Amino acid sequence: MGAPHGERPTLDRGEPFTPAMAARAGLGRAELDRLLRSGRLRRLVRGVYIDADVELTAVLRARAVALRVGRKQVVVDRTAAWIHGAGLVTAAVRLDPVPLDLHGRRSRLAPAPPYGPEEVLLVGGVRCTSPLRTALDLGQNFAPERALPLLDGLLRSGAITHGELIRASAGGDARRPGAAQFRELVALADPRPVEEAESVLRLRWMEASLPTPSPGARVAGVRVALALDTQRFGVSLAGQISRSDRARLAALGWRVLVLHRERVITSDPIFLIEHLEREFHQHLLQQVS
Repeated sequence: MGAPHGERPTLDRGEPFTPAMAARAGLGRAELDRLLRSGRLRRLVRGVYIDADVELTAVLRARAVALRVGRKQVVVDRTAAWIHGAGLVTAAVRLDPVPLDLHGRRSRLAPAPPYGPEEVLLVGGVRCTSPLRTALDLGQNFAPERALPLLDGLLRSGAITHGELIRASAGGDARRPGAAQFRELVALADPRPVEEAESVLRLRWMEASLPTPSPGARVAGVRVALALDTQRFGVSLAGQISRSDRARLAALGWRVLVLHRERVITSDPIFLIEHLEREFHQHLLQQVS
């Protein structure tokens, strides 16, 4: 119900809102920017905000998108994955809003074929592709380093299962552009990485000449992003493991390499692959000596 005539409407910061909605409630742009900088507000999609303490649900994420799209548009790809709970850690780390992907805007491939009735869901007033269709589109149409973190996130959120991904990769037209890449990504997808950089790190590791690691392994009570138990070698991201824990693991014969997220996500893949291989083989030489 709206505010009585002549009274200023109130703003429920526990629901998504736009700057125009905030202005009508007396919250100007300068104050909005101040709250955003102080961490009391978070920006969801471009031009849509919510109180930073609110725990996001699929419905709240969809309501945020609904403030930016029409009822007849279909939300796809990264935005659909975000609605389904995949998470976009890059957006959080770089303080960018979640990208707004709508059907028909893809540039890499031709427009996707018409969606079947079971492939489009109504969530929070927004039409978006189902979790499985979203995974299929991402795996076929996006670069592996962009698609794998979202496939991992969809598995982590419980929106889809690995069995569903495997069945989807085995069906359909194997000659369709991106089908082979989707099958490769399904084989790699795993719910254990907790953020995008861990997924990209695992992708680069698997592209290197290295043994298969355990994602999110516990070593003497310490979580390591990727670990080789036999060789006692692992990799974590900056801030995930303390110096004291690294020292404790080193006393047990472990070498845990720490990498910065931005380096993992943005550095040249060959450089990162060679760095991982070099550090691993230096560790093996130190063990022998």
